[in-house]
Amino acid sequence: MFGWFRKKATHPANDAVRQVLSEGGDDGTRVRHVIHFAYPLERANAVSKVAVKDCILSYVDVTFTETLDSEGVVFEHYREVASAEFDTLTDTMKHALEDKGWTYDGWECALETGAT
Repeated sequence: MFGWFRKKATHPANDAVRQVLSEGGDDGTRVRHVIHFAYPLERANAVSKVAVKDCILSYVDVTFTETLDSEGVVFEHYREVASAEFDTLTDTMKHALEDKGWTYDGWECALETGAT
């Protein structure tokens, strides 16, 4: 269990990011800008970016853009990152993307500290 977080470590990739946040004094409970990344596994077998966008939008309301190298996609939204529901969301995105021939490459967010 992390110092700031009140749940057991159950999602290694998310917990690694949350550990960095915790070290900066951020417990992950404040709503913040969260950015998720996805890339095609094999371009020939992956569905289009539009199909990926539609798939993800069926699970969560996000803004959709391309990565800087134009190979992947970026999904952005505002929410907390400390809950089990966030872990469920990232797991859902990961599995949905895999089914479309894409890989979920994780997320990032800014450190949020101080009063709300």
